[in-house]
Amino acid sequence: MKKLLIVVTGLMFALTAFSTSWAKTKWDLHLNYPAGNFHSKGAQVFADRVAKATKGELTIVLHPGSSLGFKGPELLKAVAEGQLAIAEIPTGMVEGDAPVLALTAQPFISTNAFEQRLLYQLAKPVYAKQLKKFRQMTLYTSVWPFSGIYTQRAIKSESDLAGLKMRVYDGTGLAFGKATGIAARKMPFSEVYPAMKAGLLDSMYTSSVSGVDAKAWEVLKYFTPINIVGPVNMINVNMEAWDKLDKKTQGIVLEIAAQMEDEMWNLAGDMDRKSRATLTENGMIIDPVSKEFRAQLNAVGEKLRAEWAKKAGQDAQGILKQYYTITGR
Repeated sequence: MKKLLIVVTGLMFALTAFSTSWAKTKWDLHLNYPAGNFHSKGAQVFADRVAKATKGELTIVLHPGSSLGFKGPELLKAVAEGQLAIAEIPTGMVEGDAPVLALTAQPFISTNAFEQRLLYQLAKPVYAKQLKKFRQMTLYTSVWPFSGIYTQRAIKSESDLAGLKMRVYDGTGLAFGKATGIAARKMPFSEVYPAMKAGLLDSMYTSSVSGVDAKAWEVLKYFTPINIVGPVNMINVNMEAWDKLDKKTQGIVLEIAAQMEDEMWNLAGDMDRKSRATLTENGMIIDPVSKEFRAQLNAVGEKLRAEWAKKAGQDAQGILKQYYTITGR
């Protein structure tokens, strides 16, 4: 009888241990940028805080540099279909599936950090409604410093843009290229450097931060801060994966996510200043934009935004109207 009791107790202990182990949840987080990028570092802080606060009940494992094999335009569907439980999704990259999400990636729509945040806050309810159709929700967002253009020659006016072979990362970049005579190619960030070396590209548009990540000074000479976009990144989770968490864990994650959003938005400006300093230290010329060039760019932006709004629908048009009223445009 004593031996039977020992066996039963042992089995119960083993089952309890198995149950506890089985109850723990692991999410693999797809990240688009290198581990050293500030968005990826922020995601690591988020994962560490979640693991600590949930006592290991939820573990988020980072996969930077698109190492899980997904490209930007595929990410909305990949999360919707459960191929990814959680992913970093740049809003401008997925407009093929959900045009309204590209609102925060429209050309020359924002001129400063306040306007960037205002635009996203106005868009947030519409984004949530759209993402629900794709069976996902946003935990937190982060924002990029405004994108400029990296070139081998000085760019002083709209006419100087014609003929550039430029890497872009979204539909906005393609539209901008078409409007200005740039031969724009959309490609993943990981493919840019080899394309530059091979002569397939002679320019790119991206932020100061990504310019540092790419060591742009090794192949390009000028950075012109045209500030075409300051796009938003979403950290989105599949709703089925989310619903498997208990309410307590969900509450912890949301509280941490809200804190992360504030921290990441505040960090963008600091990263821009530091990155521009690094570009300069490595010999890159940061060429300011004249008033005349700025006026030319704004005119292009107004035209492209109007064309996009017609395709994006009433929700996008309503947000734009509200945003223009508040900002006095």
